[in-house]
Amino acid sequence: MVIETIREKGADFFVMQSGNANFLYATKFRSSSMMFYIVGTDGTELLLLPEMELRRALRESRVKEIASYEMLGYEEKIKEFKNPKNAIAEILVQVLKEGRAKKVLIPNDFPSFFAFILQKNMEVEVIDNPFLKQRAIKSGQEVAEIRENCQKIVQIFPKIMKMIRNKRSSCEEIRSFLEKELWIRGLIAEDTICSTGKLSADPHELGSGKIEEHVLIDVFPRNRKGYYADFTRTVIIEQNSKLKEMLSAVIEAQKKAFSMLRDGVNGRDVHNAVKDVLRSYGFETKKGEGFIHSTGHGIGLEVHEEPRIGDSDVELKSGMVVTIEPGLYYKDVGGVRVEDVVLIKKDGCEILTPFERFLVQCNP
Repeated sequence: MVIETIREKGADFFVMQSGNANFLYATKFRSSSMMFYIVGTDGTELLLLPEMELRRALRESRVKEIASYEMLGYEEKIKEFKNPKNAIAEILVQVLKEGRAKKVLIPNDFPSFFAFILQKNMEVEVIDNPFLKQRAIKSGQEVAEIRENCQKIVQIFPKIMKMIRNKRSSCEEIRSFLEKELWIRGLIAEDTICSTGKLSADPHELGSGKIEEHVLIDVFPRNRKGYYADFTRTVIIEQNSKLKEMLSAVIEAQKKAFSMLRDGVNGRDVHNAVKDVLRSYGFETKKGEGFIHSTGHGIGLEVHEEPRIGDSDVELKSGMVVTIEPGLYYKDVGGVRVEDVVLIKKDGCEILTPFERFLVQCNP
């Protein structure tokens, strides 16, 4: 896909910087250092990085050709330019010129400092990163990573339900316990949402204080290789007919989405069907209340990635891993949401986070 994009644009190379999921996906190498990945029209690849990362990259990266800045004259260039960034930029230009580059493609998050220097030496075109679309369809190994993450969350959640049942836990205690249990199992969770009461009407409210009549828990941990999972449940603790009706509507909307998911379906149609179900229960969206976000999103090396299941056309394809997360949010009562991770297949879908959805701890 990347090579095709280079050729379609009439360019010679695609250049991408480190520090993002696309770079990790392309190179299978993670570092906080400034590095560059270069792809040519003939499929040649080069990973440029500091000498201190060279041996590790030779062991870990999938890129066969790797060169350090020091190998390409960094010491001489730093004496000339007096600035590490300028020295690295000159090496990048040097490498591209040696490849007879007249036009290069860069992604829209490419560092402006390096982009301006490239522009002084050759034609530069800014494009959407071609790895975004490529990442949308997961390999078998990627699905296995995500599936294992999801299983770990589902295994832990009964312990969370037990904490909620004792009616003494706070949002902070539940969040801390959940993140600790995930850490023990090799998952890193940050900013876990454990929101209660009317504040839960804000979908991204982290939550604090004593649990009130209901609690919304949204956890999205990643494993050591960088792959995420995403899971949300709303638990009703005290009698509240409005909350129960909202939760029932959201679960019904999610079931409708599940029934539609398969290869070739338009994500916009799924989103519209979810909205229709919620409206059929009498829940309208207006003035910033109701169903105020998309139905779902892809998940992988980022917790939010392609495809986006919302108001835009997008063809869902077999091998995509997405979330389905309808929710309702009203200031006078709070918010409810259910979210599961789903693998799109040719003739349907597989739910990777199977767990009870209508969670009510009070008496009927």
